[in-house]
Amino acid sequence: MEVKYKVICDDIAKNIQEGSYTGNKKLPTEEELIEIYQVSRNTIRKAIDLLTRKGLVIPIQGSGVFLRSVSTNGAINLEDFNGLTEGFGVEKVTTKVNSFKLIEADEKLAATMQCETGTPVYFIERLRSIGGKPYVVEYSYYNKDYIPYLSEEIVQGSIYKYIREELKKQIGFVDRVITAGILNEHDARELGLTPGEPSLISTNRAFLKNGVIFDYSIDIHNYKETKFLKLSNYL
Repeated sequence: MEVKYKVICDDIAKNIQEGSYTGNKKLPTEEELIEIYQVSRNTIRKAIDLLTRKGLVIPIQGSGVFLRSVSTNGAINLEDFNGLTEGFGVEKVTTKVNSFKLIEADEKLAATMQCETGTPVYFIERLRSIGGKPYVVEYSYYNKDYIPYLSEEIVQGSIYKYIREELKKQIGFVDRVITAGILNEHDARELGLTPGEPSLISTNRAFLKNGVIFDYSIDIHNYKETKFLKLSNYL
């Protein structure tokens, strides 16, 4: 079960997307939110803090919490790692599964995923397209000790949604490194580009709330289509 402040954050985010606060471009007051959700002030503040980190709102001292005007359309928000399907909408994302199999982690993969050599791991290669345009080739490894079951039907959709809603696992955080590279023949063909053209490479390790790595992935992005958004606050 997700903690209360995250549930409230998701509900407010949904209201923002549906235009519920566009009149004055401002969230209800703390007191009003406490009354609406019947929770403590601390829970509301945690929800607002999470919305702020997601880039959806900006608190103005003495004035309230306002909707943030920056557009995240078409960009991967580095503050909110929930996968492409939830970031862009299920109607825009299509998936082609190139490979789906159960393997054993070799020494190098085991070291990266902080597991024992020989641990059963799901390997998945997928081409994800946004609005019909090839967007990213994903090479993912899921530790079967923590994600006990995947199927081809599941990996056709949002794996992270399945992990949260069906397996009831709480995703904690993601370490992400973004580098530049050049496309090999296979990835270029999948993305509709030319071998040797540039690529944006995102290498990710995703952790559950208890600190174990459940997913290691290497994402090869179409440099013509991909943009990343990083929202920063001055501290």
